[in-house]
Amino acid sequence: MDVLHVVHQFPPESRGGTESYLFDLAQRQRARGLDVQVLSGSKQWRQDVTLERGEVDGLPVHRLHRDDLFFDHHAKMWHPVVEQRFRELLQTLRPAIVHVHHWLRLTCNLVDVCWQEKVPAVVTLHDHYTSCPRAFRRRAGDQACRRVLSVASCADCVPRHGYEQEGEVAAGIELFRDHYRAELSMARAVIVAVASTAVLLAETTDVPADRYEVLPLGYQPRFDRLPPLPPPAAGEPLRFVFWGGVGRHKGVDVLLRAFRRLAGERPGRVELHVLGDVESAAFDRELRALAAGLPVTFHGAFEARQLHAARPHVGVFPSTCLETYGLVLDECFELGLPCVTSDLGALPERAAGGGLATRAGDDADLAAALRRFVDEPGLWAELRRRRPPPSPSLDEHVDALLPVYDRARLQRPRDWFAGPVPSARRVWFLLKQRESAMSRLVRPEGPE
Repeated sequence: MDVLHVVHQFPPESRGGTESYLFDLAQRQRARGLDVQVLSGSKQWRQDVTLERGEVDGLPVHRLHRDDLFFDHHAKMWHPVVEQRFRELLQTLRPAIVHVHHWLRLTCNLVDVCWQEKVPAVVTLHDHYTSCPRAFRRRAGDQACRRVLSVASCADCVPRHGYEQEGEVAAGIELFRDHYRAELSMARAVIVAVASTAVLLAETTDVPADRYEVLPLGYQPRFDRLPPLPPPAAGEPLRFVFWGGVGRHKGVDVLLRAFRRLAGERPGRVELHVLGDVESAAFDRELRALAAGLPVTFHGAFEARQLHAARPHVGVFPSTCLETYGLVLDECFELGLPCVTSDLGALPERAAGGGLATRAGDDADLAAALRRFVDEPGLWAELRRRRPPPSPSLDEHVDALLPVYDRARLQRPRDWFAGPVPSARRVWFLLKQRESAMSRLVRPEGPE
């Protein structure tokens, strides 16, 4: 086969930005004659590590389920059986290229295994995971983080079960850092979508800046068979809409607090619609409590037609993390809408003149920006007129990826700046974790 894409989750289980991009990319590559398959992680636990083969709209998908609890935890990134299943899949499929989009819910040494099996691997970094044990460069207090990945920077922020000794926490951070430096060192190419991501990653991980290459993601239009959305009509409520994965790092709680301010000041003149799966039942309850008594509709999981049917007027994306691209902006601009974003990461960079940027996490500032659309009738049309040009088409993106694949297959690999992590070090860390967990379970006097 030609290309095996590897990602942390995939439709129909999840339809976030990375998954939607990869689904479109894989289908377009297949249409161009490439033999393409997908290996995906899963949110769903199984009794044993299980690799299930199926199809999504004709695309072969191998969905891997881990057998352990809390497998998104940074200190559980390596799984020896997942490593073996991945190796066996490579030996069976023998792809010409492995294209890694994420390690989460799989194992941290995917590129290392590819190297051992003599399969060239390229990487696209869709977020800051390789530089942050919390994944989104958002500290526990919700501040965006630009610190260097290190024990000194991260020990007070990494997720903990609560019983770990400080030495175990430090060893986990160092292992996380060294694994992903090794993965990016061994990859034949490392792609980021915007230059600012490369700058931040180089500054925080000691990965040479020239290891990253900027390649904007391609966009497959979502609404080209649907009628254009009308502008806000006189007298109708202005509809603000958020869509995508509904996680805390997306700032949806901030949006609801801002909307409560606005709805109280401009009663009957605004609505809010939230489309997407919520990250947890607890966060869903929190959001619904914030929305109590307000003209807010939670739509849940959605397709493009459902978003279009909500008839949005303004897309609102107040992320509290450092976004690395944001395909929702392509969707927003395709719908002909202006947007409001936070001032972090790639979102304000990509929105350019087509949106307003607000201070991340500041619901008063966000409410003030939303209020302008109600009080300044000409703002909507002015921002719509200033939308940036569209992203590269999917065909243009496929054309740009082919030389990257060819280079990875045909050229001599670059020298490593970091070698692979020895298996013995991973096993030692597992033993350390086992001992600290047993210390909570075993009687002080030991077994009978």
